[in-house]
Amino acid sequence: MKNNNFSYTSISDLSKLIQNKDVSPVELTNFFIEKLVNEGPSYNAVAHINEKSAIEQAKNAEKSILNNEYLGPLHGIPFAAKDLLATKDGSPTSWGAKPLIKQKFDIESTIITNLKNSGAILSAKTSMVEFAGGMGYQQPDASAFGPGINPWNKSYWSGGSSSGSGSAVSAGLIPFAIGSETWGSILTPAANCGVTGYRPTFGIVSRFGSMVLSWTLDKIGPLALSAEDTNIIAQSIIGKDDNDPYSVKTIYDTNKKLPPNLKIGIPKGIDYNIQNEVKDNFRISLAKLSEKFEIIEIELPDIPTSAATRTILSAEVSSAFEEIFDKGLQTKLNAKETHYSVLSTNTVLAKDYIKSLRIQNMLNEKMNKLFSEVDIIISPVKPKTASQIDENFRWATRKEFNEEHPISLIGAIGNLIGLPAISIPNGFDKNELPTSIHFIANNHQDDLVIKIAEYIQATTDWHNNHPN
Repeated sequence: MKNNNFSYTSISDLSKLIQNKDVSPVELTNFFIEKLVNEGPSYNAVAHINEKSAIEQAKNAEKSILNNEYLGPLHGIPFAAKDLLATKDGSPTSWGAKPLIKQKFDIESTIITNLKNSGAILSAKTSMVEFAGGMGYQQPDASAFGPGINPWNKSYWSGGSSSGSGSAVSAGLIPFAIGSETWGSILTPAANCGVTGYRPTFGIVSRFGSMVLSWTLDKIGPLALSAEDTNIIAQSIIGKDDNDPYSVKTIYDTNKKLPPNLKIGIPKGIDYNIQNEVKDNFRISLAKLSEKFEIIEIELPDIPTSAATRTILSAEVSSAFEEIFDKGLQTKLNAKETHYSVLSTNTVLAKDYIKSLRIQNMLNEKMNKLFSEVDIIISPVKPKTASQIDENFRWATRKEFNEEHPISLIGAIGNLIGLPAISIPNGFDKNELPTSIHFIANNHQDDLVIKIAEYIQATTDWHNNHPN
């Protein structure tokens, strides 16, 4: 089956080809490495291609499969990982920063180990925003590899901070990629690029071997072509890890059934003052869901969630990047506003940090109560589609839109208390840029959010639309 175009083929379909020995892992890996080499630069999507290591992994996978030692649906499937996940294959892990462009580690991230143990083949590191955006940035060019370019329109941004992961999957350069989120960094590139992005419950996916931005907010998860693919990936990456002190056990049911009496909460005012196409497509999605499930208007907790999230993030960045600041490496980053980040992060008062932790606990209690009334919350991921590649994205929305808008608020809520969420495309705007919605559930209800996304994608075709 030489010269096949495997781009945009689902993991389940690729795995059938491999399991039936119609396609070899070596053939598949060579195909995607060629795509990464030839097309990756046009999207600023790739930090490093692990070609030698990937081919070696692929040959081992092929040998095992020929010996009828098939490991499961990820066996022989190439993937890419955000450039903040350490590997011990000799490749650099630069954290998206020019001063660390040759940085290497002698450990391997647990998530990469788990995927490789499932037979998946690490083929590349994807580009990212400098230090995952933890020092604050306002424009897409805040990366050692240039601004993430949106495959739907190269004049627009792929989103951050997992910019390369979003671009690579959207452009068909790789079947799936791993990203990370502290505050929007998986869901935003997934939304901008029209792919599926999954943010796990805090702690159920190990962060060992990952760059620390915030010990209490960081999450790691995949960007893929569909919720069905995400379900396959989740089975391999979820699990307790003693190397991560924040790691927790969970129960994940890959075959979970949606309850017929499922209640979906829609935050009051969620579609006020947002882009018309985002609003229209959101309402169409709601109408689709209302055919089977009950839609209930809800009110989000009225507490300073965004401020608390920002305070915790700033305080923990100050500690996590203490050595970076001491060496003055932030002054060598692309985003000039980050050159002075130390001035703001180091001025967070202990009393404000403690107060923010108390707000975090209070929010957890209030959301537990809210989730006793609804099973899932739905929202647009963003108030508008992708911003332009040369635009200051902090001001890319209408000036009346602010962080207390329900769309911003639900993003802060989900990240402050580590709720699981999944972003899926649900249409396009007049510039043919994707619009997206996301589902949020209570902690450890990851299988529920993935299954509701699977339900939508089984009855719509938006996720099967690809650039060009």
